[in-house]
Amino acid sequence: MRNMAGSRRDYSLTTILLLFGIVMFFVDGCARIPLSYLPSSVNKVSGSVSISNFKYLPAETGEVQPFQIRNTALGKLKFDKNIDIYFRESVSMELRFAGVVGLDNKTRVLNGEIEDLMVDDLSYNADWTLRVHYLIKDLQTGDIVYSSTKITQCKASKLMNVNSALNDIIKLNIEELMKDEAFIKAIH
Repeated sequence: MRNMAGSRRDYSLTTILLLFGIVMFFVDGCARIPLSYLPSSVNKVSGSVSISNFKYLPAETGEVQPFQIRNTALGKLKFDKNIDIYFRESVSMELRFAGVVGLDNKTRVLNGEIEDLMVDDLSYNADWTLRVHYLIKDLQTGDIVYSSTKITQCKASKLMNVNSALNDIIKLNIEELMKDEAFIKAIH
């Protein structure tokens, strides 16, 4: 009988801890998820371009806070950095890692708009979507020399680290940019 009482007590403690975890997950205002990006693309490109700001449209329209991404679950994904700043830093790191040496170009400037960043996590998997409109402007002429929207999607396990899943979708989107012949032409 003593073992059954101990098992019952362990089960109750496990249940309490599980419920506490679930409640903490859904409480608004929880600690923000720390972000760190490490470039990992195998693409190689050369050229020169400065990187300016990216607008995060879902935050500008009031759908989310600047440090949040849209998701379908009840909880809110909040990060320790604003999405626009984190994305700009990620683009800069990936381009440098890929071989773009002149990230201080005074005539060609890359910027754009993050049109959508969302995770649909109501199903079995977490389905990530990122849509970014990239622009390169020639500052001497004022002409737009590159304009393209890249949409990337991927499935991730719900158990996957959120930072890793976010980094994967960002890397995939930047890789689409680096594969674009028009982009490569614009930075040469």
